[in-house]
Amino acid sequence: MRGVIVPLVTPFNKDYSIDFPALEEHIEFLQKAGVHGIFINATTGEFTSLSVEEKKVLAEKGRELVNSAFYLVGTASTNTFEVIELTKHAQDIGADYVVIAPPYYCPLNDDALFQHYSMVTERTDIPIILYNIPACANPLSVPLIKRLAFEYSNIAGIKETIDSVNRIRDVILEVKGERRDFKVFTGLDQHFLNTLVLGGNGGIMACANFAPELHLALWKAFNEKRFEDAFEYARKLARLSKVYDLASSFGSAIKLAMSLRGFSIKPVLRPPYQMDGGDVKEEIRKLLTEVLG
Repeated sequence: MRGVIVPLVTPFNKDYSIDFPALEEHIEFLQKAGVHGIFINATTGEFTSLSVEEKKVLAEKGRELVNSAFYLVGTASTNTFEVIELTKHAQDIGADYVVIAPPYYCPLNDDALFQHYSMVTERTDIPIILYNIPACANPLSVPLIKRLAFEYSNIAGIKETIDSVNRIRDVILEVKGERRDFKVFTGLDQHFLNTLVLGGNGGIMACANFAPELHLALWKAFNEKRFEDAFEYARKLARLSKVYDLASSFGSAIKLAMSLRGFSIKPVLRPPYQMDGGDVKEEIRKLLTEVLG
């Protein structure tokens, strides 16, 4: 697995129920666009606002719909046994990978985090992508990642959602440098090109929900060694990533951008998240016009 992976939004109706027709339409759009992977129950998909049963239903529906891309399922929780349950479920339905962010809310040291992931890996066989998102959950240190990667062969890679070139460099050099099959993905659109330059495998990036053509164009140009084109696409992605600064949450930014680009997914977030109002929408409209035309 490499390339452009999309952390999928979860479409909701106005009554906050899951909008399955919109989900099907969006997955079909992304597959036609040619993305390399689709990741359901992601941060962008508001996984913390979903019940365990809803996560399972979404995972099953996604497995039915995704047929031309790698299929990833998020199975994170603050409860280790719930992570095991969700990971076993993803394995049973035939997902290609699970993505597991660390527990959040309660601070944990490296030994506790190692135990958490060890219990999951020892009870399942599916390849696991670690997910470092220190703004939202316990951070995964490079020594911990290395320890997990060398102890367990089914720890397959990591998604790094951190605004640091040095951090991505360290993971690539210290972990992937010694275990060549370990995959490193950025979680931030603006770090896509530098992650590839440093030797990473791609990106799991939320703006690809509404502008996958830009990410795919960068990927293609980089692999074809058309570096001037890749630089131009990277500059556009850097500008496009400002969308996150304009909104109060990832979910609001992406769903407003999608509504402005004509997607049928409704601009609805589950509480406690809130959609931003007209002023923010207008700022996002200006940004999209500037970058995408």
